[in-house]
Amino acid sequence: MSRTKIAFGLIVAIIVLAASFVTITSLTNYEAKDSAEYGSRSLSVPEAQPPSIKGGNYETVQTRMVIYNGQISLETDDIPGTLDKIRSLAERNGGYVASTSRSASGTQGTAEMTMRIPQDKFRMAVSEIGTYGKVLDERTTSEDITERYIDLKARLNNLQMEEQSLVELLAKTKTVDEILRVEQELARVRGEVESLQGQINYLDRNVAMSLITVSLREPTPPFKPPAMNWAETLEIAIRGFFEVIRVLIVLAISVLPLAIIIGVPAYLIRRRSRKKAQTKT
Repeated sequence: MSRTKIAFGLIVAIIVLAASFVTITSLTNYEAKDSAEYGSRSLSVPEAQPPSIKGGNYETVQTRMVIYNGQISLETDDIPGTLDKIRSLAERNGGYVASTSRSASGTQGTAEMTMRIPQDKFRMAVSEIGTYGKVLDERTTSEDITERYIDLKARLNNLQMEEQSLVELLAKTKTVDEILRVEQELARVRGEVESLQGQINYLDRNVAMSLITVSLREPTPPFKPPAMNWAETLEIAIRGFFEVIRVLIVLAISVLPLAIIIGVPAYLIRRRSRKKAQTKT
């Protein structure tokens, strides 16, 4: 009887263990399947796109807006010829000369020329100008104005839409008081539109046409001793000699009365002192 109970207990234990194993396996497979489905759903979420600025007449800036400026100092023997080369370089590449100035300091000539040239020709122009003489100084700067440009464009777009709304409102306005208020607001908005448009046009021009300022100077002339004119030098020396003699004569005549007034009494006193000394001895 005891053996039968033991056998029955073993059978029950085996059945319980088998049921537990099946249950755990089912749960594991379900979690894995659910995790896989969740992962696939997460991967299917579209990637966020950068925001784009849209508007009626506004065009999104696709490239960076950069203003390039350059300053070059050259030493050259031929300032007029170098200025002609720089002017030709600008005109040949679709640019122009904005200003020119020339001056002279003693025997050394100087000049300065400011030119505008398309942005894509800026580096080439700076390199070529450096071959026109001895480079004393060269500086280039770049200013990224993309964010400022986008901000101005967005503000302009908003004002233009506001302007359009005011125009439509003006057409519907009936009373004189309302018309005057709308026209006043419309004038203010249009003034801001013109101001922003002017700033945008200014930036467009400076981005499209880079600025290069070229300073020129002639080499410092070597030191040359002044030419000697011996005849003139001898004449000056003789005149100087006689001038010294004249001064000495004037000085002697001026001092002579004073010497007599002081010298004669001093001589007499000294002579009397000697006689007294001789008498005592």
